[in-house]
Amino acid sequence: MGASIDLACSEVRRMRAELSRLIEPGDLLGALTVQVLGPLAAHRLITSEAAPPDADQQAVSAAAEAAGLTKPQRQLAEGLQRWRTRLGQIDQGRMISSLHRLGGGVLVPEDPMWPAQLNDLGAAAPLCLWFRMAPGSEDPYADLTQRLPGIPRSVAIVGSREMTDYGGRFAWENARQLAEHGITVISGGAYGIDAAAHRGALAAKDPGDAPTVAVLAGGVDRLYPAGNESLLRSVLTHGVVLSETAPGSAPMKSRFLQRNRLIAALAAATVVVEARWRSGALSTAHHALGIGRPVGAVPGSVYSASSAGCHRLLRETPAQLVTDAADAVQLMVEPAPGKTGEAIEFSHHHGPKPELAEQLSLPLADQEPETRDQHPEDRLNDLELRVYDALPVRRLTTPGKLAEVAGLPISQVLSTLTKLQRKALVRSNKGQWGRSL
Repeated sequence: MGASIDLACSEVRRMRAELSRLIEPGDLLGALTVQVLGPLAAHRLITSEAAPPDADQQAVSAAAEAAGLTKPQRQLAEGLQRWRTRLGQIDQGRMISSLHRLGGGVLVPEDPMWPAQLNDLGAAAPLCLWFRMAPGSEDPYADLTQRLPGIPRSVAIVGSREMTDYGGRFAWENARQLAEHGITVISGGAYGIDAAAHRGALAAKDPGDAPTVAVLAGGVDRLYPAGNESLLRSVLTHGVVLSETAPGSAPMKSRFLQRNRLIAALAAATVVVEARWRSGALSTAHHALGIGRPVGAVPGSVYSASSAGCHRLLRETPAQLVTDAADAVQLMVEPAPGKTGEAIEFSHHHGPKPELAEQLSLPLADQEPETRDQHPEDRLNDLELRVYDALPVRRLTTPGKLAEVAGLPISQVLSTLTKLQRKALVRSNKGQWGRSL
């Protein structure tokens, strides 16, 4: 295990760690720049504040064009401008040493224990993975190899934060059964179905046999949401908490959507237990389908808005019906023609029937597509959402600070703030900006 200790001090690790601070998750131009130039050269270019050489621009632009980015999105000079807004946040490796004391570190694609299934994301693969377990180990990197999921034996269980009793019972019971058969349960650590899935996995007879994995949208140094801190500390003890965002990063809405692709890529299959028509859990399912992973959806009452997204998956995508843990395993085990899959026996007991009285009392209007946007920010484009997410909830901030938090040039921030002000979503006072109260 000495090799893993040496890797923990490598220059490549530090460069990728700092790049994850500078480049926002989902910034394909940033990811491609690192892939094409390499982490050392990409870091050197961004921190130099020099104009990009023509050869670098051409190489990155060609890769970006092949990845489907438009001509304006392929401009390396503009990418450098937004990444450099966060240069003041890099810390010469202090993030790594601080996280080590918490039982964590940062995993990079150059590591032998890097989850190879993440490479299926192509240009959207993360720059690195920050991880955290319970403190006390002299070599967290060595312990991590025992807790990272192997792609053949891992299932993602995701769903709505506003779960019903039916959805919660299903997620808990089936996660427990999967974990007792040595299958790692992966989810997002959020309220609702995510929490029920993690709790079910931890309730297995020996949760250490199949550690549960929580993938966060913010830094692993901050166990979010706060109401799940006790649960996430149990995950630290028996499993691992992961994130692609650097420590100290806030869990903004745009980062939740990007986080979902990691959950989909880490697992052999994804099961959606409950999801409303526009639930974020559906993005996890679509990421999974996009990289060729099987997806399952749990049916619910046709009168329940909490299951509308699951029914939509079954109707509009190749998602398969899942009614118990055995169905989830069938998704995961896809034998080649003429071969038999791995036999794992499950009881097909479905537990108590859902109580529909509360579900039937939901207004039918909630099922109509035009009423499903519950929040004004649901209609924002990616850039507007990124700026809106970066605004403090109650206080005001300067455009310069906002540009640093959002990772965008100040000119772009100012023009976007004007658009948000026209939509009555932000307010300004003496040159400072905040969300409308």
